[in-house]
Amino acid sequence: MEFKNLEIERAGWGDKKGCLKGRIRFGNDKGNIVLNLNQSHIDRIFEVVADTMIDTAKEAAQELTANIIEHKNLIK
Repeated sequence: MEFKNLEIERAGWGDKKGCLKGRIRFGNDKGNIVLNLNQSHIDRIFEVVADTMIDTAKEAAQELTANIIEHKNLIK
């Protein structure tokens, strides 16, 4: 089975309005499997995403700072 896609969304209506729900799909030429993700699964995924977002934000800040310093030196 190969990973096909991951969907996480916030319920917009109903008794679970505001709660996150998700699905992950795997498949091959013989068929597909869809797994429903509960809040615990989604929390674990978001822990990984949060770490990646922090790393990406740090890299972006360093690049922006370097660009500002270079631009400042060009103006002088």
